[in-house]
Amino acid sequence: MIVAIHQPQYLPWVPYFDKADQADVFIYLDNVQFQRRGVQNRNQIKTANGPIYLTVPVTSERHTLIQDVRVAENPWRASHVRSIELNYRRAAFYELFDEVRPFIEHPYERLVDLNIALTEWFFERFGTQCRRLRASELGVTGNKANLMIELTKAVGGDVYLSGNGAAAYQTPEQFEREGIELRYQSYRNQPYTQCFSEAGYAPDLSALDLVLNTGPGASDVLRSGRTASA
Repeated sequence: MIVAIHQPQYLPWVPYFDKADQADVFIYLDNVQFQRRGVQNRNQIKTANGPIYLTVPVTSERHTLIQDVRVAENPWRASHVRSIELNYRRAAFYELFDEVRPFIEHPYERLVDLNIALTEWFFERFGTQCRRLRASELGVTGNKANLMIELTKAVGGDVYLSGNGAAAYQTPEQFEREGIELRYQSYRNQPYTQCFSEAGYAPDLSALDLVLNTGPGASDVLRSGRTASA
C-alpha cells in the first residue's frame, strides 16, 4: 500500500496532485507547524504580466499548527475571484471556474478547511481514487522522518512516496527498519496551452491554470509529467 503525505495547500500546484494520484492513501499533514511565506496559504496564477500570487491572509502565532490557522476577515475572497475572472476569461474551459468560485467565497473560518475543500474538487476533476485522511485524525505524533513513518504505519502502508525535498532529513534505512519502502516522487511539469501564450509557458502555477485551460484533458497532462519513482 502506497502512502503519500503533504501539508494542505491553497490551490495546489500540479505535482501535488501527481503524488496523490500515485497513492492508495493520501494524508493531509495538518498537525505540524504552519509555514509562513510558504504555499500553504498562497499559490500562483498566470497574468499578462507573468505569474502572481493569490494569498489568503491568516492569523497565526509562531508555533500555530496548520489545523489551527484562522482565515483573516478582509475582502480577499472578492479579490481572488476577480483576479481569476480577469485573467482566465479567455481560457478554453473558463466555465469550470463556476464550480471553484463557491469554495473561495465560502466563509471558512480555518485555512485547512478551505484548502481541503478546494483540493478535493481537484481530486474529482483528475479522477484521483486514493483514500484521503487528515493526520490530526490519526492520533500520531513525531517529527520529520519519524512522523512520516508513524503515519504510514497508522494506515497500514508499506511504501512511503516522498517529495524530494525531504531527502535532507530522511534515509531509506530509517524506513526499512520499520518495514517500509521509501520512494521519491519524480515529476516534470509538461507544457500545455495557457492564456497569454505570447509571454511563453509558465511552470509551477496552481493546478487551476491547467484545469481551466485543458478541461477534460487535464488528467492526461498531469500524468504525462510522471517518471519512474526513485
